[in-house]
Order: sequence, then structure tokens, then C-alpha cells
Amino acid sequence: MRMRLTYLLIFLVLNCFFSATMIAQASVPAGELRQNLFSVCFKSAREGWAVGDLGRIFHTVDGGQNWRIYSAGTKRPFVAVSCVGDKLWVAGQGGQIAFSPDGGLNWRMQPSGTNRHLLDIQFASPHRGLTVGDFGTVLRTEDSGDTWTQIPLPENIELPPDIAEVVQPGDVILYSIAFADENHVWIAGEFGVILFSQDGGLTWQQQKSGVETTIFGLSALDNQRAWAVGMEGVMLATEDGGATWMRQSVPMPKGFVLPLYDIAVRGIFGWAVGNSGLLLYSQDAGKSWKLYDIPVRMAGSWFRGVTLFPDGRGYVVGARGLVLSLDRDKMTALKENY
Repeated sequence: MRMRLTYLLIFLVLNCFFSATMIAQASVPAGELRQNLFSVCFKSAREGWAVGDLGRIFHTVDGGQNWRIYSAGTKRPFVAVSCVGDKLWVAGQGGQIAFSPDGGLNWRMQPSGTNRHLLDIQFASPHRGLTVGDFGTVLRTEDSGDTWTQIPLPENIELPPDIAEVVQPGDVILYSIAFADENHVWIAGEFGVILFSQDGGLTWQQQKSGVETTIFGLSALDNQRAWAVGMEGVMLATEDGGATWMRQSVPMPKGFVLPLYDIAVRGIFGWAVGNSGLLLYSQDAGKSWKLYDIPVRMAGSWFRGVTLFPDGRGYVVGARGLVLSLDRDKMTALKENY
């Protein structure tokens, strides 16, 4: 069970509770960001949001060159952000969800009904969303988060035999969500567990992933094509809605097998990010992947979140305020000190 706790705490530090009070600080250049960043979403090529430790929320309107920092009056990290138009949601420890209806000008807390740690939050529309977390937590909303409903996991989830002796199926830690559309959605987490819903998250069925390692990230191109990434350099892909998941061969730095934390595929372009400066990119809609040659001094940093537009532009966030600008098969670091 020590390994489970290690996975859960990779990006979390236990501190105090969230506050709904958002205090804007002066805008700072990307080169001066210091907090670890865990998740990112952009509403346009220039305007986006990121969340990180110390209860900070970051907003840019110039493509990540400068960021206005908002403090929520907490030292606990936000680990997930979702944006649909001007609506924003952030989630993190203790079941806390904060919502902004106006592009971050005003925020309020949403009662989630749980005190479990929430590790991802995603919205398929301005009204329908999901959030997932530890001990099998799945919450669903149809009203932009004004009310959240606990959704039970299937009772027949299969776990590896040695794990099933000590972990109840309903206690699996869930790390990631990927909507293909409002009805088709995947969630995934520990022990290679992948679940799929065809009714917007009301009911779930397990899909056989073929692996037993933790899955940290998901991306869905449509309701047939999706990807999953996780520990030990695992990357899985499906082209039949998850009826079969196949392990993809991906390049690794010589002598290393590194974890992958997140993946995004849009149009013909794709990027996957991981530990120790691991960056992979695709130019054929995720069919094959190449290792991006990063600067040596960046190799000690991890990347946690990636967002991508269909034209190949996007952003990556990670350790110590790292922000990368993506353009098809090229990356530009927006700070010099890694």
C-alpha cells in the first residue's frame, strides 16, 4: 500500500483548507514563476489558465509570456483545471471545487459532497462535467457544478489477483478523465483500470487495458480513438472505442524507462509529457511517436499537464513554474531557468 500512497502524493502536499477568496497579484513574466504547475487549459491560443501548488491560479492573455497570479488563501495545491468558454473550474484536495462563471473575475466554492481528494476535473459542455479522485470517487454534474452527484463504480471491476486481496474495487484511485463528446467518456487510474461510459458518466463499464500499472493521463480524439499513459513508459491506444487497447511502442531516453503523466492528441498532432524532461510528439494523429530532444539542463524537471489545439499549437506546464509553448513539432521554453 506504500506504493499507492506514493502515487497519490506525487503532486499533492497536505496543508489547510481552500478559501473562496481570490486575491490577484501583479502580473509576472513566465521566467519568474516558481510554483509547481499541475494542469493547464487554454480557451484561445493566447488566453489560458494553469493551477499549481500553494493554492495559486495563474492567468495569461499573451500566450504564456506573462501571468497574473491569484491566491485562494490556501497553501494546498490545486491539481486540475477545466475551461469551457468563460466558465472555469479548479479542483484539488478535500473535495474542494472552485468555479468562475466569468473568466476568473469572480469565484465561488461549489459543494461537492465529498472530502476525498479530487485529481482531475473535465467538462464536455458548459453544463456537463465530471471530477474523479481517490478511493473510487466519481462526481457528475448537469448544472455547471451547482450540484454534484456521486456515481458508484461497477461492482465487478477486475483487479490484479495480488491487489484484489488488499484493495476493494471501489477504492481504486482515479487520475484522469477524457470526454470524446458529451456522452462518450473515459476515466482511468490505478492498476491499469480503464472505465468507459456511453451516457455521459451515469454508468460505467470496465475495459481491459492489458496492463497493471497506474494510468495518469487520457486523451480522446473521438468516440473511437483514445490514448492512455502512465507508469513505466506505458502508452495505450484504441481505435474501436476501447473494445481493444493496444500498447504502443514509444521511445525513451537511453537507459531510462520513465513515467508518462499526460497526453493530448488533436487533429494530426500529439504531445505526451512525463518525468525527467520526457517529451514525445506525434505528427500522424498518435500512430507513432518521436522523442523530443530537450536541453540537458531541463532533464531534471517533470512535466505534468498538456493542452493542444487542432492546429498543433499548445502548452505544457510542470515543475517550478515551467511553461512550454508548442507549435506542431517544436517546443519553446518560456523561462530560461529550469
